[in-house]
Amino acid sequence: MLQALIAAGVRLSDLLVAENRALTDLDLATAAMIAPEKRRAVEAFTAAEAAVRKGGSQAAGGERDALSELSTRLGELAAANRRMLERALAAQDMVVRTLTAAATPKPALYAPPRPAPGHAAPPQPVGFSANA
Repeated sequence: MLQALIAAGVRLSDLLVAENRALTDLDLATAAMIAPEKRRAVEAFTAAEAAVRKGGSQAAGGERDALSELSTRLGELAAANRRMLERALAAQDMVVRTLTAAATPKPALYAPPRPAPGHAAPPQPVGFSANA
């Protein structure tokens, strides 16, 4: 059971590294493609951890050291992943706000020119009508 937990933890670690790399580059498409696999890896890791707890397995020697190192690594990767996800979401929010502002129609700012003081007003346009 401990070997299954270690294998699940290593798989999760690898996916976090890949997603963090994509998020560092703000490659949100790649990060989004990794997310479902990461979710499955988290579920597998959680299930393996529950099985170890239920079975009452105790790590000793090399397994204990491996689990300790893996636990530290996963904690660091998860914290970095959270920071980078927050950064990516903030960047995406800025892009959406910019696009929304650009797409919002602005009121017409055009008005006919006014004559300068002391000058005659420009002639008014003449309306035409045609009947066929």
